[in-house]
This record gives sequence, C-alpha cells and structure tokens, in this order.
Amino acid sequence: MKTIIVNVPDKDESVVAELFKKLHLKSRVLTDEELEDKLLAKWIKEGMKSEDVPLENVYAYFRKHGVDC
Repeated sequence: MKTIIVNVPDKDESVVAELFKKLHLKSRVLTDEELEDKLLAKWIKEGMKSEDVPLENVYAYFRKHGVDC
C-alpha cells in the first residue's frame, strides 16, 4: 500500500472526499501540526541516513513554533 499526500484548497475538499469515497479509497485530513510533524520526522530520518540535516530547516521549524534560536 502506498500513501499519497494531496494538497486541496478548502473549497474543493468535499469534492475530493466524494471522489475518494466513490473510488473506495481511504482518505484522512491532516491538520497543519500533523503535516509539520511528518515533515520533521522525514528530515530526522534523512539525517539519520546522511548524518547531515539542513540546520536552517530545523531552525525554521523551531522559530515557527515560538522557539527563539
């Protein structure tokens, strides 16, 4: 099974949800926080492989969440 993340404008969310339902596909709406957590986890996973995580990405995430760095 594969996971696909699709960004849909708010006004079209119900249309896309209906399409998924007709095609018998499971859908889930992520909050902004959940999406950010997944991106941070992805960066950590990449860093564990390469031992090189872009520091600016980490700082940007922390600044966005109120940490002064």
